Amino acid sequence: MEWAGGAAGTPDPRLIETDLESRAVFGSWSGKRADSTRDVGAALELLEALGGSQRTPTVLVTGSKGKGQAAAVAAAYLSAAGFRTGLVSSPGTVSNLDRFALDGTVIGAAEYNRWLHRVEPAVSEVDVSPGNYLAPTGIFTIMGHAMLEAAGAEVIVHEAGMGGAHDEISVLDRIAVGFTSVFPEHLDVFGPTLAHVAREKFGLIRDGDRVFSVPQSPVPSEILRRTCDRMDASVHQVPPGDFLSQNHDLGKSLADDVARRLDREPWTGGIELCRPGRAEFCRTAEGTEFFLDACIDPVGMAAALSGAESRWGVVDTVYWSIPATKDISGIADFLDGRGIDHRFVPLDSHHLDYELPTDLLQRLRFAPRETLLDDMRDRSMVAGTVSFGSSVLNEIGVMPTRLYDPDRIGSGEIPHI
Repeated sequence: MEWAGGAAGTPDPRLIETDLESRAVFGSWSGKRADSTRDVGAALELLEALGGSQRTPTVLVTGSKGKGQAAAVAAAYLSAAGFRTGLVSSPGTVSNLDRFALDGTVIGAAEYNRWLHRVEPAVSEVDVSPGNYLAPTGIFTIMGHAMLEAAGAEVIVHEAGMGGAHDEISVLDRIAVGFTSVFPEHLDVFGPTLAHVAREKFGLIRDGDRVFSVPQSPVPSEILRRTCDRMDASVHQVPPGDFLSQNHDLGKSLADDVARRLDREPWTGGIELCRPGRAEFCRTAEGTEFFLDACIDPVGMAAALSGAESRWGVVDTVYWSIPATKDISGIADFLDGRGIDHRFVPLDSHHLDYELPTDLLQRLRFAPRETLLDDMRDRSMVAGTVSFGSSVLNEIGVMPTRLYDPDRIGSGEIPHI
């Protein structure tokens, strides 16, 4: 099968069959009851229905922040070492197309649409437990694995959606598992404490796994140690460093270990990532510079602010957007405590709830999404859900075709294995 170009098409989000995507990927989730739970176990049945298998060596990466960077770094080094490498990111950056890359190349919209036509009937045929549902992130995970196997991937790297034990990547056999820093995030789902979050993340570990991790804070570190002892799993910690360097070292360590175990010399040269909207300085059409990052809780907001302040010293205004199901009050408290001017940007979303309660409607100051970039001034930060960031990236004309370089296989510099 072609992956991009020709009959596969270009990775243009405007060419996605959005009604089909909503039915195929979000249909099971949108019809769930309030007391429903995601049926992770049904993911393997879906994989089989799509013609996928567990034969391809697979690397799993999760954590609270930086997991996308670590997964992309691992995939980039594996590609450079000569493996035809698939990458499944969760979420995408500009659209759902760039969730899926083969040797760094984003899937074409026509090929993506063809797979959606396969996914829709397959999802309806899967035996989901009564009252449960297939999560959209899980469907993307399994769809990506099947697509990349069909395209000839020899190694696949998966970034978890947000969990570990209860994420669909947990059903996949693995050759290595990586963990970025574990923070007290998604407390509404995994909480109420950091220990709960850590147990969910490290619950991904199976008997005998090869585990790689950045240095963790005391609570997650102890839970990781106990989990690995119980599972007889080996733990390899990357050296301490700043946030970005640790995530990079984690990805490279995973790739180097996998390459050696598959009888290939690791790549010792450099790599370059292209991940729009992830801690990135951007410009509007009028030349206004702003900082864009994905974060949905106070911890992530603090990390994003640190990234913006590394260049500017101070952030004048934060434009942020998260659904009503997240900790809106917590982020507002954090930004107020920092004395930073901030405006909430509500979105018209088919899949996320932006109906705010009266107290928040009275407390927050709002900015319309339609005129956001026109109203923005220098030293502004844009932060929130990936869908919010994607809408901004689309408006300034960003359309990623590659997620990393070098493309040593595509350029003919080396043959793939």
